[in-house]
Amino acid sequence: MILAAGGLLWRHAPGGAVEVAVVHRPRYDDWSLPKGKLAAGEAQVVGAAREVREETGYTPQVQRWLAATAYRVDGEPKHVDYWSMHCTDGDFVANDEVDRIQWLPAQQAGALLTRDRAVLDSFRTRPVDTTTILLIRHARAGNKRDWQGDDALRPLDETGMRQAASLVDVLTVFRPARILSADRARCIQTVQPLAAGLGLGVEIDSVLNEAEGGDPREAADRLRSLAVGGQPVAVCSQGGLIPETLTVLARESPVLLSSPRASKASAWALSFDRDGQLVGADYYPPVVAPETS
Repeated sequence: MILAAGGLLWRHAPGGAVEVAVVHRPRYDDWSLPKGKLAAGEAQVVGAAREVREETGYTPQVQRWLAATAYRVDGEPKHVDYWSMHCTDGDFVANDEVDRIQWLPAQQAGALLTRDRAVLDSFRTRPVDTTTILLIRHARAGNKRDWQGDDALRPLDETGMRQAASLVDVLTVFRPARILSADRARCIQTVQPLAAGLGLGVEIDSVLNEAEGGDPREAADRLRSLAVGGQPVAVCSQGGLIPETLTVLARESPVLLSSPRASKASAWALSFDRDGQLVGADYYPPVVAPETS
């Protein structure tokens, strides 16, 4: 199985219309969305952003997952995942993989594509201009029963520290502009590597605490208000609050969440429209799994 990933890169043209990038690959003499094979051990979303950047020269801001395609290459099955990606900056330079690029309205792009039209269809079914809120559960912090001090001060254990470090590459591709955390040490420590990598501080928000009667409706309102601000935000909370908060958000949205998961060191990329309605929810499981005894 060949694993690959890519993106539907889009931008606002002068006047506000949406344009989609399609690339010409001289090896195949076809027009496609930018994509490529994953490196060994590379997370799919990280590989998708890397391939888009390498093939187009533009820096993408990853948004929601769109679709997957499957076909055979020289008799071997190939699986490709695609994400919506907002073009933020950069310039195209012809390279070994891609010699031309066109920015086209979605309908014209679909007519030109050799395949990947299903990806374009998924892109067009939901609002394009969305804001991503990354809802993260803190990494592993040992056993609560073994901690003698104030539980609010319980730190990450060694596995938790590795999990926190592994989150950086995955979350960075969404390019969060702010980082918020519950006031628990394990939550703050989980997003500190991300904050350091982005040159940001960690803002404390007690609404994100599960203790002291944490209210999922209040937490959902906080996420909506952050989304209306228009900038991606990373938010770290706790396992007792995250699933119920997701359920509240999904009740008045087109997103179906039958049983929201929240493993330690996992993240949800939540896409909101301009009115603060949830229009997409993608789950990213922990990259570093807890050690088993």
